Amino acid sequence: MNQHTLQYKKHLIALAISSVLFSSQAFAATESQQQSDKKQLLDLERIVVTGSGGRGQTKLESSVSITTLSAEDLAREAPLGTADLLETVPGFWVEDSGGETNNNVAPRGLRGGEGFRYIGVEEDGLPVVYDGVWVDFYQRQDITIEHMEAVRGGTSGLLTTNGPAALVNFITRKPDSVEEATIRLTTADYGMYRSEFFYGTPISDDWKMSLGGFYRRSNGVRDTEFTADHGGQLRMSLVREFDKGQLTLSAKHLNDHTTFFVPIPLQNQDDPEGIPGVDPQHGTLIGNGQRLLQYLQQDGSYQTRDLKDGQHTKFSTLGYNLDWELNDRWLLDTAGRYSRFENDMYILLNFDNSTLINANERLDQQDVTAMLTQFADEGAVAARYRYVDNGELLTDVSNLNGNGLVTTSYPLYSQYQAEQFVNKLSFTYEGDQHTVTMGWLFAYVDADALPVDQWQSQFLTEVKDNARLLDIVAVDNNQQVIGQLTDRGSTGYAPGWGQATAFGTSTSHSFFINEQFQVTDNLRIDGGLRLEWLELDSTASGTEFAQPVDGAFDADGNDTDNNLANNYVDTPSRQFLSKTRSETETAWTVGFNYRLSESVSTFGRYADAFEMPRLMSFGQNIHAQNEADFNDSVNLTFGELGARYSGADLGASVTLFRTKFNDLVERNFTGNDGQVANQVIDTITDGVEFEAVWQALDDIQLTLTGVVQDPKMEGFTGAFAHWQGKQVKRTPKVQLRLTPTYYFDDGDVYLTIHHLGERYSDGENKFVLPDYTTVDMGVNYRFNDTAALHVKATNLTDELGLTEGNPRAVNDVQAGYDYYYARPILGRTVSASLTLNF
Repeated sequence: MNQHTLQYKKHLIALAISSVLFSSQAFAATESQQQSDKKQLLDLERIVVTGSGGRGQTKLESSVSITTLSAEDLAREAPLGTADLLETVPGFWVEDSGGETNNNVAPRGLRGGEGFRYIGVEEDGLPVVYDGVWVDFYQRQDITIEHMEAVRGGTSGLLTTNGPAALVNFITRKPDSVEEATIRLTTADYGMYRSEFFYGTPISDDWKMSLGGFYRRSNGVRDTEFTADHGGQLRMSLVREFDKGQLTLSAKHLNDHTTFFVPIPLQNQDDPEGIPGVDPQHGTLIGNGQRLLQYLQQDGSYQTRDLKDGQHTKFSTLGYNLDWELNDRWLLDTAGRYSRFENDMYILLNFDNSTLINANERLDQQDVTAMLTQFADEGAVAARYRYVDNGELLTDVSNLNGNGLVTTSYPLYSQYQAEQFVNKLSFTYEGDQHTVTMGWLFAYVDADALPVDQWQSQFLTEVKDNARLLDIVAVDNNQQVIGQLTDRGSTGYAPGWGQATAFGTSTSHSFFINEQFQVTDNLRIDGGLRLEWLELDSTASGTEFAQPVDGAFDADGNDTDNNLANNYVDTPSRQFLSKTRSETETAWTVGFNYRLSESVSTFGRYADAFEMPRLMSFGQNIHAQNEADFNDSVNLTFGELGARYSGADLGASVTLFRTKFNDLVERNFTGNDGQVANQVIDTITDGVEFEAVWQALDDIQLTLTGVVQDPKMEGFTGAFAHWQGKQVKRTPKVQLRLTPTYYFDDGDVYLTIHHLGERYSDGENKFVLPDYTTVDMGVNYRFNDTAALHVKATNLTDELGLTEGNPRAVNDVQAGYDYYYARPILGRTVSASLTLNF
């Protein structure tokens, strides 16, 4: 067990003890409250606001597949981040092993590793980020979120931008007509402390206000040797009540740092296990040894980047929302939000599995022998490793750290600075049989810096938890250093992968209309159309490769310091290229809901939707120089047929679906120097999603959600023709989540058993990512009306499951390595939260 784990166990115990002392006057909740808590049964009678063209529509009456999470559900999940939370949504495949942010969520058969692409993430009905870039940096969970609604497919492509496969809407908590406050204090056994609060109160007869947010510090679920995550968020709202409507004014500011956990070295691909020196559940190669890396500049100076800054996000918003009844038939809904994004992403990545190499064999490679030849006249006779931090020479590396390996890390820096304004204006007509919603959605982005990848160097390290930097040096017979191949651990500051920069604007106008027609008392059909026009304008620079560093060579062209790594740097090009593009796309959908009885309904839908080109894509493609362009639109079509049942002891929803993503770009690495070959392909997925809640006994409830699907890739040609018909990379065929809950007078005890089926890291389906099952366990205890305690253990059995293999490995040669990179799920953690309501 890690030292920091032992250190913080006592804080969990202290929190529990203090909670008991606080509640010495505790009394049990009433029986009616208990039954209300237990009888949610999928909340099928809940009124939903997401994915619907009208108002007053329940989940049972809806013609879309929708999952809702109440405030109680959100508290029980206690998610590490937004991706972690969305694991509760059937059909979503979540890779949440990267930490709190920068994770991946894939909808209905799409491959992993795409961030939140094709999922429109909204807050209070407006897109958080127009094109979804890095959205989980900006959308954070705390007790100011009242509930969440997630539409899978359906009308998602109609009612939001760039969400053709799903729409997730986080609805914030509004102040009530009475003064109220909530405080939540959380700690975890990995050195995490978090405080959240919400305060709401009337401030006049018509006005109410609320204030809330969070602050936390954490050493990280994987031990980084420094404060990995630190920062917080503050949110404020003002609500004005009118006889015919409501006006909400809101503001939010986030300033936060998070660390990104990348794949780590493992062995035994058939049954993954750790290697000596690296803890697969709680370890990471990053640590103080790589925290302060230095990057050579062309003028000979060095720039230092701090991993503690990590992924630094600043995010500020100002918004409004007005709902107004124009008359008995017409409703007006308008909302707008100004956002300011500032995000510096600085992470350390691995590359191909071949970069995990025997330390002695590394000293036999061509660049090392060339170094010895170059310095032979000065007495060089052998190559040695030297620790960068203390200058210690290593004479025997055969069993270095118990594994005898060295490797290379690849720092990646990317920056996003932009202003965004989104506005939605809609009118709804509610007739006796018809409900028609028509409107306009506008999104404008002005980016001073777009997130294009900058690869700044490569660094040589040992292979162990919190690895240290190594230099390779040439020594003479007296073990004196004559010259060196590397500089401060860097194998070179001209890696040849790019230093592109980009900026630009995008302007989007969407016009939509949705009609719901109540044909009979039991049958309702609906259909809609959205027309989007997008204009992109971007300017980007490429890279000036291998530029000489000032003072690196004398007048005769000789190296001035016998250091082969500090002579050249890659720099952003001084030549800028510009590109504009206009794109018009149309999404449409038709659906129905038929009530067979008061408790049974069926529904179905067909939809044709799209994702627009991304503003950042021109900068990412700029190395093609004059041939660079924005990415093309991606089209999605799907059909679904489902049924829902809402009974006294059972609530259930089952959906059959077929999803097809057209014209996806499959990005494939073809060389360990970063060479890439892209192919345009399709994916086709047939499957069934299901949700069910069964009140087995008065005190026992069972919840089951999951998906069984068959995701396939089509359209490969040439060198990748043998990938035709293979299972979509990193995407499971089976995912199940079972949660039994036992209720007692003052709370409940629950287990969550999550099973994930077999996947593949590569397109050829040779590198198997084995199936795995995790178990979480939690206890909720209500001391009284004021205080409640929640203790939760995640990954109770410390399962070693892989969310991804090595996404930067060379195609078709990932399998067969004795040692390989992969990213395991996070190891066992225990957290405790005390919630106080006033």
